[in-house]
Amino acid sequence: MKNNVMKEIIKEKLLKCEILLTEEKLYLLENYFQEVIRRNEIINLTSVIDEKEFAEKHIIDSLYLNKLFYLSESGKLIDVGTGAGIPGIILKIVRDDLNITLLDSVKKKTDFLNDVIEKLDLKNIYVINDRAENLGKNREHRENYDYSVARAVSNLSTLAEFCLPFVKVGGFFLAMKGEKAKEEIDGSIKAVEIMGGKIEDIISYDLPSGYKRKIIVIRKIKNTPENYPRRPGIPEKRPIK
Repeated sequence: MKNNVMKEIIKEKLLKCEILLTEEKLYLLENYFQEVIRRNEIINLTSVIDEKEFAEKHIIDSLYLNKLFYLSESGKLIDVGTGAGIPGIILKIVRDDLNITLLDSVKKKTDFLNDVIEKLDLKNIYVINDRAENLGKNREHRENYDYSVARAVSNLSTLAEFCLPFVKVGGFFLAMKGEKAKEEIDGSIKAVEIMGGKIEDIISYDLPSGYKRKIIVIRKIKNTPENYPRRPGIPEKRPIK
């Protein structure tokens, strides 16, 4: 791809969503895309490799989080099951004030993330290779974050058990989902409540091509019980219903 082509694609799509970024941040986003594509065949980071599709479904979608007033304050954020660093690295590029932790259980992916962070010279962003069920029991991380985000494919009940133990009381878990999330939301009420959360808002939005998305905003209103999250594998095999 010619230099700056991806940057112009990102810029054009951002304008359609009324999101303005500096040339420096656009350049970093372009370089991030190039790094993902370069390593994708080896690590299988994403099935979305077309420039316009990547710009919309990954970059623009991630930046909708930054439009939320729930994420308006600086603080500590953990991206659970971050994969290629989506949305965590993208948020870090546009939000210098956020202290971000990227969590993934696949070492090849966390090695990639460390390489990208070094190449882009990003600060106050950290990578952990572990499972959410393990790290959620670690006192250094349990209920120590203002925000937890997830763009994973797991159902919302499972994601609540993965993500809410990291969030301090008063903080937020922001779950990024597709258009047909109502059944997941209805089936997650008990899990969210047990983990100490309460669904506060459901934000619907359209990407430039018309692709419909939702962000489920869950506020942490009380501490997560000590026996959660359950041991690795159980939240996915036996979601709370």
